Amino acid sequence: MFFELTDSLLLEILRGMENQKQRHALDAKNCRLVPWKECLVDEENFYSLPVWNSADGYNVLESFVSKNKGIKPYSQLKQILAEGRGVFRQFKDVLKKYPQTERNFNLYKAKIMKVRLFDWYNMLRDSWGLESLEIDFEDEFDDLILEDFIFREYNANLDSSGLACKISSFSDELKKMFPGDAGLCMSVFFGFENENTIQENLKNNCTGGFVCHTPENEFAGCLLYSSKNSKSQKSVFITTIFVEQNYRGLGIAGKLLDLSLKHLRKSGIQVVIALNSVVPKIMESLLIRSGFTGSDFAFFAELN
Repeated sequence: MFFELTDSLLLEILRGMENQKQRHALDAKNCRLVPWKECLVDEENFYSLPVWNSADGYNVLESFVSKNKGIKPYSQLKQILAEGRGVFRQFKDVLKKYPQTERNFNLYKAKIMKVRLFDWYNMLRDSWGLESLEIDFEDEFDDLILEDFIFREYNANLDSSGLACKISSFSDELKKMFPGDAGLCMSVFFGFENENTIQENLKNNCTGGFVCHTPENEFAGCLLYSSKNSKSQKSVFITTIFVEQNYRGLGIAGKLLDLSLKHLRKSGIQVVIALNSVVPKIMESLLIRSGFTGSDFAFFAELN
């Protein structure tokens, strides 16, 4: 029997999924939940709800913590997960001390559960011969994560020495990825040989950019560019795209790129160039989504 997934029914199903003490089913005719024992679940008139158990709940805790390495209670939440005793209660108690983080967690959990619910409902729609519904909240939590970070324009006096220290850590990553002399050669090629080299490059080449910090003012990432190689002063080269290893996968690089392009457009820049040598493979799709066109040697974006 077909039923419409209204906002009120969606919320009721979410509450039913989360209720681990009493199992419920959906009465399709009346669009309401009823106790499992009081109906005959035939997947036609009465439907079993999407599966959601304690293991699913624990996975949400783990994924939330992994996506929020910049928040104040990160260490506490990480320790709770590691101990594995009374996890849900302790996790909830810590979140109560940080209202904004608690709000973000609740929204994040709701998003994960909605995805599970919509997958279930679309399977039913398919059995009814109907088209699937689009899920339009995929990036909803990514924006919430970024609200916890601080983005500002690059300031050479404030940032160059700190950035040199942080970016030099990429040299260690290169040496792990390319053992022996190969890693050393790669770090020299990228200008990441040591902090002095990096700081000199920042001083001589960087003309602008944006940096990202955690609420505790720890460096999280940067995007830097230079117009010194442009005779017309209407184009810039992206010289550095870097996000600290602990904060990758949170959308920071995308936010830095978006801020930079908006600023450059307002400044009258017409072309942005990112040489392939400074673009990690994982960020190529980000550039393309942001309007860049790739070639054998570089990515180009025309700003209108």
